[in-house]
Amino acid sequence: MTDTIGTKGSKSIRGAASLQFASKYSSILIQLLITAVLARLITPGDFGVLAIVVVFSNFFMLFSDMGIGVAVIQFRDLEERGLGALFVFSLFLAVILALLFCAASFAIAWFYHDSRIVPLCCLASLALLFTTFNMVPNGLMLRDRQFLSIGLRLVASTLVSGCVAIVLAYCGFGAYALVIQIVCSAAFVFLWNIIKRPIRCLNVHFIKPLREVFSYSAFQLAFMFLNYFSRNLDNLAIGKLFGDASLGFYDKAYKLTTYPLNSLSGVVASVVQPFMAEHQDDLDRIFHCWKKIAKGLSLVGVPISLVLICAPYEITEIMYGPQWGESAPLLAVLAVSVYIQLVFNPSAAFFQSIGRTDLMFRAGLINAFLTVLGLGIGILSGDLLMAAACISAAYCLHCIPLSYYLLRRGFCVPVKSLGIFLPEISIGVIAGITCMVLTPVYPANLFLSLIAKLLVLAVIVLLGYAVTGQFRYMKGLLR
Repeated sequence: MTDTIGTKGSKSIRGAASLQFASKYSSILIQLLITAVLARLITPGDFGVLAIVVVFSNFFMLFSDMGIGVAVIQFRDLEERGLGALFVFSLFLAVILALLFCAASFAIAWFYHDSRIVPLCCLASLALLFTTFNMVPNGLMLRDRQFLSIGLRLVASTLVSGCVAIVLAYCGFGAYALVIQIVCSAAFVFLWNIIKRPIRCLNVHFIKPLREVFSYSAFQLAFMFLNYFSRNLDNLAIGKLFGDASLGFYDKAYKLTTYPLNSLSGVVASVVQPFMAEHQDDLDRIFHCWKKIAKGLSLVGVPISLVLICAPYEITEIMYGPQWGESAPLLAVLAVSVYIQLVFNPSAAFFQSIGRTDLMFRAGLINAFLTVLGLGIGILSGDLLMAAACISAAYCLHCIPLSYYLLRRGFCVPVKSLGIFLPEISIGVIAGITCMVLTPVYPANLFLSLIAKLLVLAVIVLLGYAVTGQFRYMKGLLR
């Protein structure tokens, strides 16, 4: 498959991904530094309250897109007038959602017995407002493949909002500083997009364009609902049953596992649909693209997962300080699912690219059931670590319905295609066991211990890849 298939913005998937990787890693580095500072200025309880606010804010943000953003990319025949109508629709929708979120904050505060939640939710409603405004401009930025601008936007918004949060946290604003960081980021992104890609033909006749994209966006929205509940139900339950502080420890561990997901598979997913949408009838072409990308993510995902599993105490204390030590065992068990999530996270982009959001919804329905089942078993145990382990196990099982619906039903290829991942998985198991067996000989110093574990894992994984010939796949991706 050739990857030079564009005329606007970046002209290749490889080029677009390179821009996104550069911006994402820069943003992550900035965010890690900002988080390290904020973790020393703000208490675990405040982070726990933020996690509750974010869970409900994300629920309302499901409606801020309604699947229209990806529909703008997929339906390339939408003209400027139709886009303007969809943008006007987003303005009305934004105001309604913000008001509903503010009204719901009283019930949320009552449920969690915390009066701070009301003003924090009302403040977070501003982020909801800007995010809803952004549904069409952001879709157009992706459709036009303006990946350089998108990358610069990410770095700039992270830096600006993070600096604002640090100043406010230093001044004693606590959880308010964290919410204002989210609001600043959403406002910055919207203003950047609307300046770079203005909407030229505003009109209030949005019923017709909504009908055009409904069948596609409806399944997208339904999937987003399922994904929201499967990804946020743990925060809701842990915050209610174990308290704000426990939720803060869990949330910090969970966030560490999301960094590789956002910086690797999330980046890849963001560039797939803008290129593959115009080839949605060529299943062989899109499957070949999936196979190359999934194999690359698999090879990179093995060592990343191993580091998180084998060095959770070093990573947690270096990142956040000794007061966050309770997050370390939670990180270790949650990290078990990182490999599976890395490989299968871009699946949604491929479902969207072949126009089968209905299959994506069916897979999401099964995965939501698995997540609820795992969380229920973990919560019944009454132990936070067991709850995290059950959630991690559920995430691992997500690969089964995703494999069936994407490969067998979507691409019409046998599921045995997943056999290409077995060599690196076997190497990873050997490396992980070896690293843990050597635990008594590692230095007591955190930094030296982390370096020693990294060296052990790197030697075994690289040697295993060389012996089994896995590097040829990496070369194929880079060509």
